[in-house]
Amino acid sequence: MHKRPLAVISIFFIIGIVLARYLPDSVKFRHVFTVTLIFILSAFIFSRIDSRFRGNDKEVPQLVGAGRITNIFLLLSVTSFAALLYVNSNIFPANHISHFLGEERLKSNIVGIIRSPALKRSPYYGKINSTYVFEIEAIKEEDDWRDVKGLSQIRIQAEKDYGYGDRLLVRGAIRKPGTVAAKLALPDGEVGRTSSAATQRKKSSFNYREYLKRQNIFALINTKEHNVTVLSHNYKSNPILKYIYSIRERLKDQILEYMPLDSGAFLRAILLGDRSELPKDIQESFKNSGTMHIMAISGLHVGLIAMLVLYLLRLFRMKREAAYILALLFMVFFAMLALSRPSVVRATVMVILFFMGRLLGRKIDVYNSLGMAALFILVKNPDALFDVGFQLSFIAVLSIVFFVPVFLSLIRTEKGFIINRFFLTPFAVSVAAWTGTFPLIAYYFRIITPVAIIANLFVIPALFLSLITGLAFLFLGWAPFAGGALVFANNLCCNIIFALSDFFAKLEFGHFYL
Repeated sequence: MHKRPLAVISIFFIIGIVLARYLPDSVKFRHVFTVTLIFILSAFIFSRIDSRFRGNDKEVPQLVGAGRITNIFLLLSVTSFAALLYVNSNIFPANHISHFLGEERLKSNIVGIIRSPALKRSPYYGKINSTYVFEIEAIKEEDDWRDVKGLSQIRIQAEKDYGYGDRLLVRGAIRKPGTVAAKLALPDGEVGRTSSAATQRKKSSFNYREYLKRQNIFALINTKEHNVTVLSHNYKSNPILKYIYSIRERLKDQILEYMPLDSGAFLRAILLGDRSELPKDIQESFKNSGTMHIMAISGLHVGLIAMLVLYLLRLFRMKREAAYILALLFMVFFAMLALSRPSVVRATVMVILFFMGRLLGRKIDVYNSLGMAALFILVKNPDALFDVGFQLSFIAVLSIVFFVPVFLSLIRTEKGFIINRFFLTPFAVSVAAWTGTFPLIAYYFRIITPVAIIANLFVIPALFLSLITGLAFLFLGWAPFAGGALVFANNLCCNIIFALSDFFAKLEFGHFYL
């Protein structure tokens, strides 16, 4: 435990959450709280005994193992505390929306606040269906208003956009989410479709209601523009979030204005985490070629962006300490810009720890960094452990860290730096990532993609180029001469990626549906 304490603590924390998930209904919060308190007190007592009699084994021989007992009770405390957090996260007040709704669709008047930028936009008969996170405040039942709390997703068919912090009076249909979404859901909350979507939805282990519940969303609302009244703007809004969301919308508009549709949709996915407008045929090519992960902002994207920002700051002769601090702040900003999804948060925490280690002159252990990132996410939302995006993100990194040295020891040649660096190492990384993630992908999405091992060797380098040109476009796309060149470069990179994914997706025996 002393070597990698955060990794060990995160493992026992995860065990606690898993145990809590399968506790019988008869076990209540007070029972778990009591057990947690007993473990904490036991750890404290044995730690005091150990510190008092340490080095005095002759006098108190029976207490020689007090230190080990202390560690055992500390780990049990971590496990029990994690279980306590999970149980507490699933306790809702009497006026929570989850208690208010049955399985039937209910038409009612609803007052609430928009708590996100538009998560998805799709054309619908000359108008746009826009989806937002909506915090419910009250629902009208017959002639009386009831105080009802909780988050929902609201879909509004309108010609205009609504913004974060808008307080609305809505007349619409509200219901509980179904267990299966209208489209097959994919990691990080995006949606895609297979060649036989209906069949895949039946086979998939994905549960849409549980997916939304892990985001604390318990209701779906559908309405139209003429049934929406804006009561106020900036209602109980966070000014920092509002500013970041406004930048996100401006960047999305810039991409939409200058870039071709398919390439623009791809750039919004890899830079802003919004792939809702990417055409279904392109999504299917990524899925069948095993390269869908490039669409979810993760360590690959965050690491490259962090290095680019740091390099640019150093290029302008900024002092080392100031450059690292500004790079850290920018990465926090970027994580919020990408809506703080689990893969983004995990990668951002690891980058922050790496930068801090460089500043302090200390070597950072990858397993400890992963443990810290997992704890950061799970303490806030224990249910995130069961999110497929969270699982794939962490398993992929763990597999790379663990398996790559093993694979390289088997295939690396003694001579040939170029072969080792640019061919065998990328191949080992691709094999390691696929080895770790394919069981989860097979379980959740009923597909196995062995072609991904080769496809990623070609797609990842193209993605690096696309990220570089995409970032440059976000900063300089408005410029008359540079903007045109960057549009051309971005479109070229995107089309290369599309062609590669389509080629590997069509290879015989490249993927199998289960």
